[in-house]
Amino acid sequence: MPKYKVIFGSRVDNMLLRHVEFLARVSVPAAKRFRDEFKEVIREMEENPYQFPYEVDMNLPADTYHKAIFAKRYKALFLIEDKTVYLDAVVDCRQDNSFSKSF
Repeated sequence: MPKYKVIFGSRVDNMLLRHVEFLARVSVPAAKRFRDEFKEVIREMEENPYQFPYEVDMNLPADTYHKAIFAKRYKALFLIEDKTVYLDAVVDCRQDNSFSKSF
């Protein structure tokens, strides 16, 4: 039984869909690796989200968001409150994303 509950933010489903669609156009095996590694990150968050380091970004509040890197170049950004993990974004680290600029 998971120790933490992971809740996806309203934009996360769309972010995941865009990443998987892009990868599937380039390489179906890469899209499957993305899916599998993302599922593993979620399982790890359910067990111990504190194993992931804080995100260091000048546009985000200090020591607030944690990050989990997976599939070589994707980053999941999340907050932890009590026994709940709030997954707010999944971004491609190769792109200049506007996630942090929206706060």
